[in-house]
Amino acid sequence: MIEHKRFLITGATGFLGRHLIEYLHKDYPNIQSIPLVRDNKTWDEQDWTQAVRCDEIITGSFSDISQSPDSIGQINGIFHLAALVHHSRSHCEDVYKTNIEGTLDMVRLAAAKKCRLVYVSTSGTVGVFDSRNEWADEHSPYQENQIKRWPYYDSKLKAEREARKLANKLGVELVIIRPPVLLGPGDHRFRSTGNIIRYLRGALPFLINGGMHFVDIRDASSALVSAMLHPEPKPVYHLSGVACSIDNFFKMVENSSGVKPPRFHLPHPLALLLANIFSSAAGLMNAKSPIPDPVVIEMAGKYWDIRSRYAAKDLGFFNRNGQETINDTVSWLIKNHDKLKSLKV
Repeated sequence: MIEHKRFLITGATGFLGRHLIEYLHKDYPNIQSIPLVRDNKTWDEQDWTQAVRCDEIITGSFSDISQSPDSIGQINGIFHLAALVHHSRSHCEDVYKTNIEGTLDMVRLAAAKKCRLVYVSTSGTVGVFDSRNEWADEHSPYQENQIKRWPYYDSKLKAEREARKLANKLGVELVIIRPPVLLGPGDHRFRSTGNIIRYLRGALPFLINGGMHFVDIRDASSALVSAMLHPEPKPVYHLSGVACSIDNFFKMVENSSGVKPPRFHLPHPLALLLANIFSSAAGLMNAKSPIPDPVVIEMAGKYWDIRSRYAAKDLGFFNRNGQETINDTVSWLIKNHDKLKSLKV
């Protein structure tokens, strides 16, 4: 049995935070999860938090605890899951501030506490391409030219690079985890599953040619714990899941739900043109565009794929069948999303 340990968890009220805490509560009774939240209300208002054992909750910002490390007592490790996901190039300043500075704050805290930092980044820093049949592993270079105009992915690339530099300087053991899109049941904020929700509601106006890569969040959560507990982890792990075309992805959603795909399948240049037109018009009218942001369309036309050299052996990582993940995701959404409960599956 693992000795008693205390792990700080940022992003604790999010989709991945929920699964990580529930997994630790169920399978590791000697591990104490310590959520870092903005305020107690943020934690208490989540219905799932009542069932997990979190005797200590820390409130404050990343900079608060980084500057006052003694305020949180002893910890044995930090899971840094928190991130601001915002894809539009408009009003993206906070994306860079949160995703870069927040990560550096956690490196400084890990240095003060002399503990390991497991940082969840994204496969998008290395694994996005113009064509099929390309992929990246843990030793592949950053895709700077591809993602430099995409605020979220650009911020995560910069966060990785600066965190590694600071960790080396301060002597921090930093383990970077790169998952693709996280799917599965329990997305209580309906963010990671947003495109599935729009599909099920008939609110996706069209499909385009492009790629998709997803991993089951339950398998990712298990891998995170293994990365924290491994005696000699690698500096980077990829959590490779299911890479497929956009058409095949939504075919899996159709198989689960019976909901037919959109009638229109547009060439990528036309879809991007429409996205830019509607985005500009919506901005002038202070309204919401019915078409995804141009950045989202740009990303959707790419192909996303990663492989891992080490995750299976070191972390025991195994991604379940993609259709199983989609089935469980759709089933949970229909039961829990107010605008989907009328669907019969």
